[in-house]
Amino acid sequence: MKGPAIDAGKHPALGPHDEEFIRTGTAKADTESVISSAPSHAEQEKKDAANPIDDSKFAPTRIFYIVKHNLFSKEVRIIDATAKTHVRYTGGDISDELRDAVRAVSEDASHAANPAYQLKRAHWFSSTCTMTSSTSPGTELASWKHSSASFGKADINFPANSKHGSHGFIMENVKWYRRTNEWVQDSVTYSWRCNSKTKANRMELLKQVGPKQYVVARYAQRWGSWVTGGVLLVDGNQTDEAVAVLTACVMLRRMQQRAAERMSMNGGGGGGGGE
Repeated sequence: MKGPAIDAGKHPALGPHDEEFIRTGTAKADTESVISSAPSHAEQEKKDAANPIDDSKFAPTRIFYIVKHNLFSKEVRIIDATAKTHVRYTGGDISDELRDAVRAVSEDASHAANPAYQLKRAHWFSSTCTMTSSTSPGTELASWKHSSASFGKADINFPANSKHGSHGFIMENVKWYRRTNEWVQDSVTYSWRCNSKTKANRMELLKQVGPKQYVVARYAQRWGSWVTGGVLLVDGNQTDEAVAVLTACVMLRRMQQRAAERMSMNGGGGGGGGE
């Protein structure tokens, strides 16, 4: 069934002024914290030594594309590009070739008009989003209430008898000055963390099992933080794909908020584009 037409006004093209922001401000917008990030890095290295990360079993079952959006977008569309992408994932970080191939799929209007998942809020200033899917249109899969600050809590809830979660959870920064976000679902600890010490355009979702942390999802976008959107690989055999998609979008919103907070504090220089 054909979905509603895409409103191009919700995702305006970048202009010359935006491109200048991208060139001059990306590093500033994506820096880990408003204070020195050295303590955060030392803490993370200590944790990784005690709980090593294992990506040897990471075998993505779905390839999603989170369509470009920003702080003012009322909806976020997530496209399933699994069967439409000819470039394969071969392990390790998401290659630029795969990232760009999935992005090309998203540019087909027919795919973008029929997203696998969709997040909507009533107004651009609303703090609560609802999540639906193409398989159950109109049926709420989850709700997400977000803080007005990048370091605030995200409250995720599910309707009764949901197959995606038997209970809600709070997703929050491990420390207010760190980008890593953590939550507990069904007695299992999950965490989204950024791969780089200075950039937020690559992330991985970790699942704690005993002393090890296993990679169960990976995300990559080209650059930027004002406008976010990129490729998301999910291993549906190791984690719930809807929860992986929703929590990835929480991380992207935090990225957008950090960029806005830095511009407010420093008088300009937010990152650009995403994708």
